[in-house]
Amino acid sequence: MTQPVWFAEIWGRVEAAVGELSDELRAGGLRELMFVRDLWGRVRLLLPVRADSKQREAVRRLALSLADRLGAHAYAPERAVLEVEDWEVEKPLKRARTAEVREITVKLIDRQVTAGGWSLAGLGEQAVPGRLPSQPARFTLFSLKGGVGRSTTAAVMARHWAERGKCVLVVDLDLESPGVSSLLLDPRQYPDFGVVDWFVEELVGQGDQVVAQMTARPAWAQELRGDVLVAPALARASGEYLAKLGRVYLDLPPKDVGQEAVPWLDRLRGLIASLEQRVNPDLLLIDSRNGLSDIGAAAVAALDAQVLLFAVDSEASWSGYRVLFEHWNAFGTSRWIRERLATVAGLVPETGSEEYLESFRQHAWDLFRETLYDEAPPDAEAEEDLFTFDLEDEAAPHWPAPVFWNRGLAGGSPIYKAERESVALAYQRFLDRMDQLYALMAEQ
Repeated sequence: MTQPVWFAEIWGRVEAAVGELSDELRAGGLRELMFVRDLWGRVRLLLPVRADSKQREAVRRLALSLADRLGAHAYAPERAVLEVEDWEVEKPLKRARTAEVREITVKLIDRQVTAGGWSLAGLGEQAVPGRLPSQPARFTLFSLKGGVGRSTTAAVMARHWAERGKCVLVVDLDLESPGVSSLLLDPRQYPDFGVVDWFVEELVGQGDQVVAQMTARPAWAQELRGDVLVAPALARASGEYLAKLGRVYLDLPPKDVGQEAVPWLDRLRGLIASLEQRVNPDLLLIDSRNGLSDIGAAAVAALDAQVLLFAVDSEASWSGYRVLFEHWNAFGTSRWIRERLATVAGLVPETGSEEYLESFRQHAWDLFRETLYDEAPPDAEAEEDLFTFDLEDEAAPHWPAPVFWNRGLAGGSPIYKAERESVALAYQRFLDRMDQLYALMAEQ
């Protein structure tokens, strides 16, 4: 019985096939090859319609090789090649994974239903517009799993900076499980519209009217030097919330013939820009959905924000983040996103906390060193621009900003009801680190 070929083996086998036939492919004048893996996980070659007979013969040989190598993930050789015009692949190629195989550039296009935003493949720094002088400092709070204190931390950060005279806008992007809004707002203070309403109404051209009515100011914040405004996921009267939620991730259809659809990521950027323009905050806090969802990808990878990666010292945390970091490496995303990462140790125990943090720091450093940090050669000059850090470097992304478990904050009560002593015990070291990050961002 033939051994099955599994999904995760596909691209490696494609590159092996190209390497085996590389001499013949180059002789045929092929220096770049395009492949697409469809929604069913099967692979086809994309051949420009302008290809000559020598190129077509070389590609035919490659299709035969793929049929042998890919098993159930291959098309029959006679169906394995699609002829395309240049304009048909211009946009997909921007998100392709790229590999160099024996002087041949291999472009690997992956068709996906969800989770495509984690790579922003092929776009590099252009995927995230540069920070404008008028743009506030942005922080995205992200975790692979819930229950690590992410939303509570967003609420604490908002109060902390508002007490110091800053205007803070908090956006709840945890649309499937809204949380931070209830920690900041009394139920009677919710606005008329929420984030989900904007995504639905913008589809029919009514987004501007929603933005004007989707932020609320907590009553308790009026006594502070600064200000807090909240854009919740759901509104005061969230009728048909699930029906709205089912339409959140749609691209905006073209308004006229000849125009292109507006991708969902660009719609989210538009929402954030509209809120910032209306509120004019000093800081923006984005409470992202946890897990490897598309909205998490957008908040982490597609917005120009400092990303706080929440974790606990467990194998589940480290293996999950390894999956994400290795995905970024495969698509070249890590080179520009890694400088915006900072690790947060959530739920640090009351007893044995320093031993816990030492273990956390070691595991975090191991992960970053093996995935995101540059490997410094033995003869590296000190001035070389390498992204690498020692274990004990407190400014490094792997160095955890600790959030300590505290009984006074464990019940999920609104942050304005929390005792200041409980907040200080749990968050003082964390907030000191955030102040340092904010100061660095303000200098840029």
